[in-house]
Amino acid sequence: MKILVYQSRIGSGSLTWEHGNSFNAKNNTIIENCTQSVRNWCNKHKFQYHFETRDLGWNYTFKSKNDIQLNKLLQNWEHLPKDGYDYVIYLDNDVFILDNNSIPPIVDFGLVPRYGDQLLFAQHYLGKSTLWFNTGVIVMSKQKCKHFSEWMLQKIKSGNWGELFAHLPREESLTTEYCSINEPSILDYCWNTMPPQTPKPLYKKAKILHLL
Repeated sequence: MKILVYQSRIGSGSLTWEHGNSFNAKNNTIIENCTQSVRNWCNKHKFQYHFETRDLGWNYTFKSKNDIQLNKLLQNWEHLPKDGYDYVIYLDNDVFILDNNSIPPIVDFGLVPRYGDQLLFAQHYLGKSTLWFNTGVIVMSKQKCKHFSEWMLQKIKSGNWGELFAHLPREESLTTEYCSINEPSILDYCWNTMPPQTPKPLYKKAKILHLL
């Protein structure tokens, strides 16, 4: 079974979302440490590794607080390799591998649900049973990756985003809408542990730390 781990850094990286270019010095160090932890993890488990930096020059208008960064982030769904592996583990570039010996469940399609105000948006537009999913860690089969990528690109390029993304223009909004149609496996939060959203005692269980 061939597993591909995919990461990217198109432009300044996701940690500059709130801070702009003035954050770059600290941002560089954090992302370099994070991506090196992922490379070490891939070497240990003999995963293929793909790190994407090409900027396709997208200039879609999403009416977000940072359309420039969102345009770069969403390019991942164009860049993702679609052949040469059986499964892909899609990781943000600001995740750090805490447990180098463990790997997440290799499922057809798996993500970690999160909570907060975004969940209220999702349930308002997509129904009360909707869960909000963070895209920092996604496990996908090759077939699911192809289907998900095609769906995302159609949404992005057509401008037919749906109400959730139109009112909350984030990658997670599109991901959450897709998951409301194509139900994923629910991964334990230990595979995508976020400091602002996780009580400190639960860090003992964390395997992948998401620095946001």
